Amino acid sequence: MTDDTSETGGDYAWMTRRGVLALAGASAIAGCSSIDSVGGGGEATIDIYNLPDVQREEKREAPIPPAIPVDIETSHFDAARERVRSLLATLPTPLGPEEIPNGHIRQHLTDAASDASDGLDDARTARTGLMVLRSLRRARENARYAAAGWRVVESGRTAAPLQDEHSRTVSAARETRQEHEYVGMDPVRAALVHAHIEAGLVRASDMDVMSREESELLSVAEWGETAESAQAYLDDARHVGAQFAASLPADAGTVRPTLSDAAEALLADVRDRQADLPPETPVDDRTPGQMALEELRWEAESGTNRLTEAVGPASAVVDANSRLARFRALDRIQSSREAEALARPSDGTAVRDIRQTAYKALTAALESSSQPELVRTVLVDAGHKIMAADRGLTHHQGEIAASALDRSVADYWHATALARSASAATQQTVQALQSD
Repeated sequence: MTDDTSETGGDYAWMTRRGVLALAGASAIAGCSSIDSVGGGGEATIDIYNLPDVQREEKREAPIPPAIPVDIETSHFDAARERVRSLLATLPTPLGPEEIPNGHIRQHLTDAASDASDGLDDARTARTGLMVLRSLRRARENARYAAAGWRVVESGRTAAPLQDEHSRTVSAARETRQEHEYVGMDPVRAALVHAHIEAGLVRASDMDVMSREESELLSVAEWGETAESAQAYLDDARHVGAQFAASLPADAGTVRPTLSDAAEALLADVRDRQADLPPETPVDDRTPGQMALEELRWEAESGTNRLTEAVGPASAVVDANSRLARFRALDRIQSSREAEALARPSDGTAVRDIRQTAYKALTAALESSSQPELVRTVLVDAGHKIMAADRGLTHHQGEIAASALDRSVADYWHATALARSASAATQQTVQALQSD
């Protein structure tokens, strides 16, 4: 499965469905390491029953869902749904030991088919058009994985035709990238839409793919998923581009020079801020404030530094906006630490207040911004930090040491600082886009 937290980010590494499941398993093991931890010595302890009441994982939703300022045609969603249903229809129901005696292989295909059905359900309840696209794309990938695997059993299919299919899609995606026109009127809206298109076309044109499966059947299934994923990314990018162009007046010109100039200016500021960062100094304490500081610094330093490194000028603008917000958030955390305002909470009430402050910061930033669509790109990431913090609260039982909550507290503070910095960074980005 090739899910992406942010389609305008710089990390386009290919991850298959099996890779994601392996990573999730490792994360779950790591996340549970703090269960039943009890403080020693004179450290304060907190009873988990005094902590915020966090919903179970399956009921938790992102506080700020990702979105793009384009209307997606219902017919495009319908076509994707029909593709999923047609792939699932090729599978025998139920898929039992008579069809596939190997239980390990059968479970992989059964899980993929189930995930595809879940993706259809998720798309029905998704809060934005972009989330619908993502759910349906994941559903297509999983359905194709199951269908391609079953074709091995049914007719002895090999990976070769799927590899050829993938190569053709990659060629089409690369041609689409070369021909892509950066039309637009409002440079902010254009940056957001073209960044999404750039990211989708990059994912569709990625040839750095190899099967990680030892089983020949599952390797073919994985190639089916890979081929379907590339085609889904290409379909979505083309549709978004067509919808965006159709929403513009006939005389809309190119915004590529505007995007490129803004990206150059913003990335220059990013480099200047990087150069002004004081050298990192080793610290003995691992307080939540220090943890938030270190992570924000790493995020501010990571990513594209020059336009030539970016997948496109629009992605460079959106990425620079995000990183400038992190530099500002870094300053906020540093100021709070110097004012000794980030002391480790010693009771459940304090943790509740910290969490509530983080959620309020998200809402306030989105509601107060004059460019909510651009500020949203930063708030989505801040929301993910809150979700991670919430998830961390569910890993404990009984009475625990206050320090056991450091990771969650750090994430709440990280999210709060980032949300409160998003509007100022967005204003700077808008000024760069409108400078001419």
